[in-house]
Amino acid sequence: MCKKLFILILLLTHLCVLAKDLEFLNIHYARDNSEISGLLYDNNNLLFVADKLSNRSIYKVIFEEERFYYKHLIDLTTLKGHDKYFKSVIAGKTKNHELLSPFDIEGITKCEDAFYLVNEQARDILKVEKNKIESLNIDLTDIFKKLKVNLKDISVNAGLEGIAADCENKRLYIAQERDPRAIIVIDLEKNKAIDIFQTKPHSTPKSVSLDYADLYFENGFLYILERNAYQVLKYDLKKKEVIDQYSFLKLKDIKMNELYDTGKPFGLAEGLAFTKDTIYIALDNNKSLFSKKIKNKNKNLSDESTIITFKRPQGF
Repeated sequence: MCKKLFILILLLTHLCVLAKDLEFLNIHYARDNSEISGLLYDNNNLLFVADKLSNRSIYKVIFEEERFYYKHLIDLTTLKGHDKYFKSVIAGKTKNHELLSPFDIEGITKCEDAFYLVNEQARDILKVEKNKIESLNIDLTDIFKKLKVNLKDISVNAGLEGIAADCENKRLYIAQERDPRAIIVIDLEKNKAIDIFQTKPHSTPKSVSLDYADLYFENGFLYILERNAYQVLKYDLKKKEVIDQYSFLKLKDIKMNELYDTGKPFGLAEGLAFTKDTIYIALDNNKSLFSKKIKNKNKNLSDESTIITFKRPQGF
């Protein structure tokens, strides 16, 4: 017992040393429920995708003082190739597993004029460019064998969850959410998965269910959103190690895990975006109600999702 307690104390101490706190700036509540599942900051606009079948769009965020609303930037249903892809997924021609939803968009990134999206349950990477949408048709079966995992054994609801782009080197980084969590590297020139890796859970308590929820790439570093651990990792792709990390658990006068009454011990953060000075984290509450603690401060809230901003630390 004493030995286990000592190990736990060492683990928590290690966690406190490494996981510094992000400085909270603001919280914006959605005017309507938006089910945000991925973020991208592009051309001075914050964009998002959502994970419901009815959310087949790329949306633009408009901030108000305490609220935000959104407009359709690109309606995917109007694009050439949409109907063909949609029917192929429904028919099971693209993947050999059952789907809960044919469109479950969980991440967004961009290179030049092309957006790249991940469709979680179909396990597809979609390209949106010049009024056209298409699947890159990249088979991920072999790459998962490197982790000694059969792709068919992974739940469809534990699939592709985030995406980031190294446009200069024509690489995409795809977050496999959990069971197992992993980062998949895609070579856009070869249209092929060329690598898969995991970060070491050296600073995460064993009680936390490990996951990756979204990604952001900048200058050779991959920033990884760990939803259930309430932290953002900075991963050096050359050194192949985590070199910095920050917790986003603490807000102004409440903790992130106290916002909603979910009835589950899991985090809700699904969207990650960076600017020079700001980090955006979006929560998908899946229509869970706000907690009494936060409703006592704002009685007008119902079941809206939220976008929370933090100050980007120097050097992070």
